[in-house]
Amino acid sequence: MSLLSLSYCALVVFSVALCLVLPQRSRPAVLCLCSLLFYAWGSLAHACLVVCCGLVVFGIGELLFAKRNRWLFALGIGLCVGLLCFYKYSVLFLSTLGDLFPSGVASTFLTHRADSLAASIHIPLGISFFTFEFVHYLTDVYKRNITRPHPLPTLGKRMLDFLLFFLFFPTLLAGPIKRYQAFSPDLLTNRQEQLAQGLWRILLGLLKKVLIADSLAVFASRLGTPELVTAKGLWFAMYAYAGQIYADFSGYSDVAIGVSLLLGYRIPENFQWPYLATSLSEFWRRWHISLSSWIRDYLFIPLGGSHVPRVRAVFNLLLVMGLCGLWHGPAGHFVVWGLWQGVGLGIEHRARKRRTPATRKISGLRSLLGWFWTFHFVCFGWILFAAPSLKAALCAIQRMFGGS
Repeated sequence: MSLLSLSYCALVVFSVALCLVLPQRSRPAVLCLCSLLFYAWGSLAHACLVVCCGLVVFGIGELLFAKRNRWLFALGIGLCVGLLCFYKYSVLFLSTLGDLFPSGVASTFLTHRADSLAASIHIPLGISFFTFEFVHYLTDVYKRNITRPHPLPTLGKRMLDFLLFFLFFPTLLAGPIKRYQAFSPDLLTNRQEQLAQGLWRILLGLLKKVLIADSLAVFASRLGTPELVTAKGLWFAMYAYAGQIYADFSGYSDVAIGVSLLLGYRIPENFQWPYLATSLSEFWRRWHISLSSWIRDYLFIPLGGSHVPRVRAVFNLLLVMGLCGLWHGPAGHFVVWGLWQGVGLGIEHRARKRRTPATRKISGLRSLLGWFWTFHFVCFGWILFAAPSLKAALCAIQRMFGGS
């Protein structure tokens, strides 16, 4: 069920109408049922799988509330990550392993197994978002960043709140990645104002998607066949893709935020004019904010963040951004895109450490140069992201600079 489909529009209208006529205490159960309907529309089996996984995570969380146990915590994280790896990365793992072996029985078996698994496996909708929200929940429960309200709700009420948290249908397809602490009805906002804001955000998102992203996609598609495009055409395609991916992704986020407002929930913003950033670190504070903040809080900081020796800090950046690229897709060019971002962040990290107090002052020229560097570093990264393979991306970059 696409965000632009009539069936999704009908589900939104139906859900909003129920939320307007039903009392507040009934809305979580109704929204949970609507979200299950949305998920089961694509696959009933996957809906059952995700609900079962969510109930297991909830159960582990309840045990962690009662007593902190690092082995139980590790088990919960392992189950979540293992499920994601099986569905999303098992084919990549088997094919890569087959390539490492010399030609023979082992290589043939692994390649055949990877091909048969690729033909049979179907990735559950939104599994990457589920996994990150599950990991966040278990980690924050273990660290006591999530506390139980007083008076303590019944077990059924707590379970219903958790089910709604991860099944909430406006965020299933394209995020944002939510935090459990912040996910609650927005009761303090005037309902009419909330509805008006929601409709405006939906309209804004649709305009971005239909008028901008879909129009630029015609030109950006040239990155898929760089050997057939001139150097000027590839430069134009690179800039077009930069506009397309922003308008497309931020448009979906606007629709998700708007629908959530109509349902009485306020979810986090995901984009804040990222192409105006004057550094890569600022860009990642503005781009896909829910993902970059998750990576910072649950990967980069636990590895030591920036408060470690310089070489290790740069290595941490490469590692987490490489994993960020792999999260976007099980292919080598996504990993290289992530490493490209990590290299840029590492260069900036080293440069910041070498600045003196006098050179840290931001001038107009430095701000302009910072923007130029950031924007074009990101745009060249998008070539790696948009191309169908690493070979095609390198071909595009080579032709853009006069190679054949």
